[in-house]
Amino acid sequence: MTARRVLLTGATGLIGRHCVRPLEERGFTVVAVSRGQGDDLLADPEGVVARAGADHLIHLAWADGTKDRWSSPENLAWVGASLRLLTAFKAAGGRRAVMAGSCAEYDWTGAGHLAEDAPLRPATLYGAAKAATGIAAVAGAPALGVSLAWARVFFAYGPGEPEGRLFGDILRGLAAGREVACTDGLQRRDFLHTADIGRALVSLLVSNAEGPVNVGSGRAVPVREMILSLARAMGGEGLIRLGARPRPASDPALIEADVTRLERETGFRSVLDMESGIRAVLAAEGIPA
Repeated sequence: MTARRVLLTGATGLIGRHCVRPLEERGFTVVAVSRGQGDDLLADPEGVVARAGADHLIHLAWADGTKDRWSSPENLAWVGASLRLLTAFKAAGGRRAVMAGSCAEYDWTGAGHLAEDAPLRPATLYGAAKAATGIAAVAGAPALGVSLAWARVFFAYGPGEPEGRLFGDILRGLAAGREVACTDGLQRRDFLHTADIGRALVSLLVSNAEGPVNVGSGRAVPVREMILSLARAMGGEGLIRLGARPRPASDPALIEADVTRLERETGFRSVLDMESGIRAVLAAEGIPA
């Protein structure tokens, strides 16, 4: 039997790096591409696809400016590049693809527990660009003859987070012995460790699921619980200043994934709960817990 080849974009990113081993365990030959390795998906997605020779695709690459990712005009460039990538993938013989969307596509002004058929009403350019890409890709996949799952990823956390992300900022602050100013942390969010997200995406790839599929834990927790659990594990709980930063009045009280479809159609179950996930992050960062 011919070995399956998968093109993995964004392969060195927070999530992409956690896809490689699960793919190899499933028998895939992984063609990993990333901007840091000199691969220019924005300028030449057709060339990247042609060089890969892959019949499967996991597309994670996107604008990577952490501090301005919600508003960067680069989000617009990735809409076109992602759709060109999918079209080129089919032209090169591709058959099955998973592309990464976001919970930021949804309307966050409602009840907060979000199934795949919840209304889309993105509040940011990032969310709008993801939604536009997903709508076009899902609608176009049958015409192209590609089996496609659009993975709406909720709130990721994991090792290697840069400045501007929750865990990255707290880890750096506590490791330096500095006070860390936070909001009140009462908002509830659906967090999933990046290693679990990688496994979920690979489970999606080898399934028959098509269209939008939520990727999350299915269990939202108060952000303050995540913050304080991380701080306790580092022995720095006294440096956390909850409520020192204002939380916008429009900040949703709850954003939680309905993962019924993910679990039913792929059999995926998360491995890392909050406590074990935090320990995994600290171990990967070389920080004793």
